[in-house]
Amino acid sequence: MIALQVSLYPVGQKDIDLALNAFWAMLEEQNVDYKVTPLSTVCWGEDDKELYDAVFTAYQKARVLGQAVMVTTLATGKDEDIGKLLDFLPG
Repeated sequence: MIALQVSLYPVGQKDIDLALNAFWAMLEEQNVDYKVTPLSTVCWGEDDKELYDAVFTAYQKARVLGQAVMVTTLATGKDEDIGKLLDFLPG
């Protein structure tokens, strides 16, 4: 299993909600499991290439609205190990 912590920073945009909502909508469209936290979005899945491609596609969708910077942190491991990390997510 793979988990990605993604921080998306719309740069120079007056309404950052537009880019963030476009990012999350694209994740939903691609059936990505994700959770929004106060500082980032955490996404997870079984296939690393599939997840990377989906997150990058969502980033491209957000960039249609203006410049953006995306920072990711990656964790891989057994399902139960990643599950323990995901248990720390609020909500």
